[in-house]
Amino acid sequence: MNRNELLAKNRWKVRYSYTCTCDPTCYYEKDGRHTTTTYLNRGEQDQGAEAVAAHLARYFKAEGVTVEEVWQETDAERDARIAAHQREAANEARGIWWGMGGAN
Repeated sequence: MNRNELLAKNRWKVRYSYTCTCDPTCYYEKDGRHTTTTYLNRGEQDQGAEAVAAHLARYFKAEGVTVEEVWQETDAERDARIAAHQREAANEARGIWWGMGGAN
């Protein structure tokens, strides 16, 4: 499967939380936990929530990982992701990218 075919697939996403190990604890976090959303890339969704939590803990070196939701992105979400990727590629082709330096 080539890169464009991979981009065109509806990807799996996971929302999870993990223990805040910041010292002092972040003032903006609820109950001392961070919550974030990321993509699953290697079929972890088929292994169940416990396997996903273990994978995330290893990959992101997080403690106390709890999986809140696993879902496949909708067609609209996929289309928005592809459009953003195409805009980013077009900007890079024009020499505009996030690491321009001095743009602040």
